Amino acid sequence: KQWYQRRVAITAGGFLIRFISPDLNYGPAQDLPSAMAALTSKSTGGANHVLEVDILKPMYPVTTEVIHTIASPHGRVLRIVIHNRNDQKVETLVEFDSVMSAENCKEAINGADIYAGCCTLDVKYSKAQSLNVFKNDDETFDYTDVNPAVAANSRKREEPEERMYNNDGPDNRGDNRGDNRGERPRRGRSDHGPPHRNMGGPGGQYVPAVLMVHGLDPSMNPGKLFNLLCMYGDVNKIKFLMTKKGIAMVEMKEGRGADSVLRFLNRAKVLGSSLSISPSKHREVVLFGPPGILEDGSEACQVFSGSRFLRYSTEKKASKNRQVEPTKILHFFALPLEVDEDFLLKLLEDKGCPTPTSISMHKSEVCSAGLLEFDSTEEALDTAAIANHLQGSHQGNRYLLKIAFTGKKSMPIDNYEESRESRQTASKDAKSKEKDEKSGRNFDD
Repeated sequence: KQWYQRRVAITAGGFLIRFISPDLNYGPAQDLPSAMAALTSKSTGGANHVLEVDILKPMYPVTTEVIHTIASPHGRVLRIVIHNRNDQKVETLVEFDSVMSAENCKEAINGADIYAGCCTLDVKYSKAQSLNVFKNDDETFDYTDVNPAVAANSRKREEPEERMYNNDGPDNRGDNRGDNRGERPRRGRSDHGPPHRNMGGPGGQYVPAVLMVHGLDPSMNPGKLFNLLCMYGDVNKIKFLMTKKGIAMVEMKEGRGADSVLRFLNRAKVLGSSLSISPSKHREVVLFGPPGILEDGSEACQVFSGSRFLRYSTEKKASKNRQVEPTKILHFFALPLEVDEDFLLKLLEDKGCPTPTSISMHKSEVCSAGLLEFDSTEEALDTAAIANHLQGSHQGNRYLLKIAFTGKKSMPIDNYEESRESRQTASKDAKSKEKDEKSGRNFDD
């Protein structure tokens, strides 16, 4: 009788060992796994089945899905709680089914980067014995939930192909994903940002093609948001949530576009609000029923998959784009030859854009193009959101204004006034030459 009340079973090296513990009064109705975890914790010198995982330098969003994808290959994850966030680190707790699983995970991921050069993992044993989870979302998640939908989602997250570690190997592309299963995180740097969905990106790394965008200003709408996102990838659909103000779902055509948007636009300040962009657990944006109407009168849901403004729809178009971080200098192009700086400034002013401090325009054989400099990157972002793809007519000719980021930190000219004076002088000389030619005088002679 005493044997059955007090025995505890643990595994060591693949053998089943049974012994009587003087510290535990264990009966048949008690929780054997809890007793095992407590006893094993004492025997492993402070090890615990709950880990404290701090993510340092969190440049990209960290959610329970991200943490689960990292931790689940090393043991069964029971619960995850993200309990503190700031600009320096994200503090999380991860509960495993056993101390052995927690030890394996700690040894495998401690000191590694989730993404190259950032989101560094600092893993320690926690003193907590269990985690309390009341809802399943991006902040907390209970993977023991018996709800079939939750269970299915959990199984999907445990697929080895959805590993989110950087893969630096030059040959790890596309279908080679399966060769990297079970591989621990790489500690080296990579030129790639957050991982891609399985769209042939480097290493076959994974990120959902649907993004959640938080912190949108009330003046923002799908068209303005598209004007920013289209510089980094093709957008299929944008849906502003009517029940939750300031939030939108964005469906990118492929994971590489979502990767670039996360890398370059997350935390960007647009129209007075700072954007917070993160991957979504949804695989597509579903549109149903009549679209809602936003405060500015535009529709809350728009489809862009057939838009002629997509910049990556063909290899030829994609090759013309440079993906760079936003700066205070914008590149404009595709305007007709007849327009000048004054027309462009008036156009921006009429649309409520910030006034550029400098402007440089040159004319090719087919169009007018140039650079615009603003006081800040925020003003340049506002202008891109509002003015990109503006259309109209000038002197009987249709025009289309296209905008892109340059990555430049300074203008190649001193200031706008000097540029305008030189353009005006050149314009006067051209008119004088045309007048002389009409009068029969050979100006070149």
